[in-house]
Amino acid sequence: MASSPLDLDQETMRRLGHQVTDLVAEHLANVRSEPVQHPIDRKTARELVGLSGRAPEQGTSFDQILATLRERVFPYHAREPHPFFMGYVPSHPTFPAVVGDWIATGYNFFAGVWSVAAGPNEIELTVLEWFRQWMGMPEGTRGLLTSGGSNATLTAVVAARHAALGDEPQDLPRLTLYASDQAHSSVARAAWIAGIPRANVRAVASDGRFRMRVDALDAAIAADRAAGLRPFLVVGNAGATNTGAVDPLHALADVAAREGLWYHIDAAYAGFAVLTARGRALLDGIARADTVTLDPHKWLFVPFECGCLLAREPARLEAAFHIFADYLKDAEARDQDVNFADSGEQLTRYSRAFKVWVSVNYFGVAPIRAAIAQCMELADHAERLVRAAPDLEVLSPAQFGVICFRVHPPGVDDAAALDALNERVNAAVNASGKVLMSSTRLRGAFSLRLCILSYRTTEADIATVIALVRDASSASQPSAR
Repeated sequence: MASSPLDLDQETMRRLGHQVTDLVAEHLANVRSEPVQHPIDRKTARELVGLSGRAPEQGTSFDQILATLRERVFPYHAREPHPFFMGYVPSHPTFPAVVGDWIATGYNFFAGVWSVAAGPNEIELTVLEWFRQWMGMPEGTRGLLTSGGSNATLTAVVAARHAALGDEPQDLPRLTLYASDQAHSSVARAAWIAGIPRANVRAVASDGRFRMRVDALDAAIAADRAAGLRPFLVVGNAGATNTGAVDPLHALADVAAREGLWYHIDAAYAGFAVLTARGRALLDGIARADTVTLDPHKWLFVPFECGCLLAREPARLEAAFHIFADYLKDAEARDQDVNFADSGEQLTRYSRAFKVWVSVNYFGVAPIRAAIAQCMELADHAERLVRAAPDLEVLSPAQFGVICFRVHPPGVDDAAALDALNERVNAAVNASGKVLMSSTRLRGAFSLRLCILSYRTTEADIATVIALVRDASSASQPSAR
C-alpha cells in the first residue's frame, strides 16, 4: 500500500532533524558574535520573504527552505539569547530546554485531558509541584502552565471574578480591581477581557521605591465601597517590570484577608529568584497569595511559550472554567486524574512542561540558582558603574536583574532637555546593533533600563554597555557637534 506523501520515512526525518539541530546549535554557540538585532521595515521584509503572496503548489527542497531562512529571515530579528540583549524582560533558554520543547512538539502530546496524556500530564504536575515548593505555598496548591504571564493573569482574574459573582453576572459592572501604578499592562488587559469596566481598574499610587502604598489601597477600597462598588481583587507586584520593585506582600495579604478580596501576585519574571537566599528574602510573603503568576520562559531559562499560574485552591479554577460537553464524556476526570482543560481556557494545549522538566533534570537546580544569583549581582555591578560616572544618574536602584538610570551631564537640569538627550542615547545605542536595551518613564522622567537575565552576560559586558551609553551621550550633546 502506498504511503501518504506527507508521511516521511525514518531516514528522511533523521536527516532533516539533524540539519535543524546543527542550525540551532550553530546559532546558540556563536550568538555572541552576531548583532543583537537588525530591524528592517515591513516593505523590506515583504520583498525578502513574502513578495509573491502565494503558497507554492509544489514542494521545495528542505535545503532550499533552510537557505531561504538563513538568507532572508534569520538575520532580521532580535537575538534574545544574546548576552547583550538587556531590553524588556528577555528570554535566554538553555539548549536542553529547547530539546525538551522539540520532544513535546514532535510527540504532539494533547495535554488538555488526562485520559490521552497521563504520562505527559504527570510531568506537568511534577513541574507544578516543584514550583509550589519553591514558592513555599501550601500542599494542595496546583494550577497549570500557560502561554505566558499574561494568560496566567487573565486566568486568575476570571477565577476571581467567578469566586465573587458565581454564575450571577448582574454585579459585574460594580466589580473593582486594585493594582499598583507600576503593574504590568497585562493586569488591566485581563480585567478588560474579563468584563471589568475600565473605569473600575484602579492604579493605586506607589511610594518612592515604586511599591504600592497600603494607605492608598485602603483609601481606594473604602471610597469604592462607599460609592456602591464591589471590590473583589488585589494584585501585588513581586518584581515589577519597570524597576523590579516588590510591593509590601504581607501587608497586601492582610488587606485582602480583612476585606474579603482575592489576592493575586504577579511574580512573572522575578518569582524564580526564590531559589536564591537573597531572592527568597525579597519575595517573602509570596506564599500568602490565592494565585501567583510565574514565567518559566524568563528566569527559568526555557523557550517561549511557558507561563504558569499557581492556585492555592485549584478547585476554584475548576469552578470557573469546567464545562461539561457531551463529546468529552469519555475524557472526564476521575479519581486523582487531572484535566488541565478544566482549569483554564484551552482545551487543545501542548505539553509545555517538557522544556522545564528536561532542563531542570539535565542541570539540577544548583547551577540554575547560581545563574539567577549572578544576574542579580550583575545588576548591582551596573548600578555601581552608574553611580561612579559623573554624567549618569540612578533613577531606580538595582533590584533582581533590573537597573534604571539616565544620562545627566553636570549643569543640565532642564527636564525636557534631559528627556530628549536620553531618548537620543537610547536610539543610538540600540542602532549600533551591539546592545539592545529598553526605556521607560519613572515619575515622568525618561529612563534607560537594563534587564539582565542572561547566564551568558559577564561583568565586562556590563562595562561595555555603560561605556556605549556614555559615548552615545557625548556624541548626542550639542557641544559635540
